[in-house]
Amino acid sequence: MTKRIHVISFQVPYPADYGGVIDVYYKVKALKDAGYKVALHCFAYKGRKDSRALHDIADEVYIYKRNTCVLYRLLSKPYIVKSRQSDELLNRLLQDDDPILFEGLHTTHLLSSPLLKNRKKFVRAHNVESDYYKYLADATVSVKKKIFFNWEAQRLSKYESVLENADVIFAITEKDKRYFSATNPSVTTELLPCFHNGNEDNISQQRGMGNYVLYNGNLSVEENLNAVYFLAERIIPAFPMQKWIIAGGNPPKELYEVFEKSDNVQIVANPTSQEMSRLISEAAANVLITFQSTGIKLKLINALYKGSHCIVNDKMIESTGLKDVCMVTHSDKDLIETIKIALSQKITPQQLAERREVLLKSYDNNENIKILTKYL
Repeated sequence: MTKRIHVISFQVPYPADYGGVIDVYYKVKALKDAGYKVALHCFAYKGRKDSRALHDIADEVYIYKRNTCVLYRLLSKPYIVKSRQSDELLNRLLQDDDPILFEGLHTTHLLSSPLLKNRKKFVRAHNVESDYYKYLADATVSVKKKIFFNWEAQRLSKYESVLENADVIFAITEKDKRYFSATNPSVTTELLPCFHNGNEDNISQQRGMGNYVLYNGNLSVEENLNAVYFLAERIIPAFPMQKWIIAGGNPPKELYEVFEKSDNVQIVANPTSQEMSRLISEAAANVLITFQSTGIKLKLINALYKGSHCIVNDKMIESTGLKDVCMVTHSDKDLIETIKIALSQKITPQQLAERREVLLKSYDNNENIKILTKYL
């Protein structure tokens, strides 16, 4: 008999073009490839909607509108949770006894429902959300956003006790696993590495042959914008003759203004997944930095599978096990010198083979799905 599972996603996971939705999309695909029937429930916002691609990976797809009522920002329950409340979803879940996977703390409004008490319930923790919102508060210059992010972090910290109602918490890094094991000792916590499309056959034959350095990320996210602004101020000026490409979704007008006088910087807005794969593969070097180490950066996995040299700062590889296959930097000067080294030498076939061997030990979708399915 074919097994079936409900997956509740915080967002419509297609296009699979940034961190969390990449993990959801390719996890659902791996479940289907492993022979499971999937009922995929998605909370849609920011213009995302149902698509043929979702029906290719799931047997049933249900879309719910996220309720972004301003009053929800004033309640005691975290806004990211309250805005994903749905009676329609509950009614669908009650039609059977199949297990439920809640993707992110965002989707756990029903985790403690007495009506689901006897169900198998799993939570995929994409990061420690309270820590993530503390970082957002520290990173933003907007007083309004700072107040909201700090308040949301406090609410999330209190709300995390809801995880006591889960059968298993699937942490995305060893660091997060230690955290959830300590805060929820009565619940099984398993390391479930991220799912991705890095090892799909879409690597350019011109790997590393481009004359540009690439930074990529969702450019509507403050964390990524801060990384780009850092590069613009401290790193790119050291390479006046070197072409740089900044690629990602929904870049704000302010980003174009930062580079309006920089002839050597090109912004590629909203590239397709195929175009992004090509940009990553052909870049002479991928530069990826972050100022907070919550969760794991899916773009790092993508760059390592598809790209040439991968230059990172120490926070980018924290708790990933990927230190030895990246060029790790610890200061502005170190980053500049490492980029110069990368641009002066091509990555070797032996280095790529060694990198792939390391990646497949921890970041193989076909193997990692077994960690989840052993509980189904």
